[in-house]
Amino acid sequence: MGTKDIVLIIDDSTAIGILLTEFLKKLEYVDVKTCTTGKSGLSLFKELINNKITPLVFLDYNLPDTNAKSVMSQILTIQPDTKIIIETASGKNEDPIKEVIGLGAYHYIQKPIHFEAIKNVMKILEDEESILAHIPSENSEDDDGHRLIDRYFNTYKRVTLSRLTEQSNLSDDDVLTYIQKLVSEGKIVELKKIREICCNACGSLKLAQIYQCPSCKNSNFDQIKLIEHFDCGNFSPESTYVDDKCPKCKKQIKALGVDYRVLHNRYMCNNCDEIFQDISNESLCLKCNTSFKIDSGHWKESTEYKLIRPY
Repeated sequence: MGTKDIVLIIDDSTAIGILLTEFLKKLEYVDVKTCTTGKSGLSLFKELINNKITPLVFLDYNLPDTNAKSVMSQILTIQPDTKIIIETASGKNEDPIKEVIGLGAYHYIQKPIHFEAIKNVMKILEDEESILAHIPSENSEDDDGHRLIDRYFNTYKRVTLSRLTEQSNLSDDDVLTYIQKLVSEGKIVELKKIREICCNACGSLKLAQIYQCPSCKNSNFDQIKLIEHFDCGNFSPESTYVDDKCPKCKKQIKALGVDYRVLHNRYMCNNCDEIFQDISNESLCLKCNTSFKIDSGHWKESTEYKLIRPY
């Protein structure tokens, strides 16, 4: 499948949906579908997969109807090689970026969204597909590998030798030779050695975090608020308190801290109705589709490098 076949946008903002759609069409992505809820987006994604189509997905990290981690987990469980571009309002520091990439996202776009950012991400995607589809000649394999290394540094700023080796399909020695060239040119700088978790079956670093209900292991869950009514002891989701009336005793709750309390950051499974605070999670290898617990994963240690002068 080429990237210009189908794009699926999952964002509750109609304005952002229109903005993305119109600009993507200018980039010749003619079949762009939009959904304003996570649930409708998942439904359409499953329909496309059933029709043997894997769309490129734009996913808003802050969805009102469901949890974005749940949506991403379900998408990658259904089709691990799906490329998901996260729309995030997080600042431009490295931690939020590392988080969404660590969850399995292909890339990210900062909000408010700018046309140039969309164009850059789509160019990166097209360049990578072009390189991977290219039939290598005597010297082109090294050139293509170097281009992928350059793309990685200009995108993620900090990258390890192990990740560059896997991404570029070059040997450790070939990658290290090119890295040393970039260091000597003052484009990157060597940092310390770090350990990264990898697949315990094939050794790949291309992993996604799959979040699940701890009881039934289903990824279809919503983030909710729980309300405890002090008078009768009822403890249930906020949605059960219709018109601020307790679903158990039918009395109206009025004063927070006097009549009731609210517990935030709870989750409810849509499969078994379990309510939980801590999400169970596993790592999914995007290369061989193996699932494993983090504590059973293997580790790779290699030197990390940081971009200091964009090129």
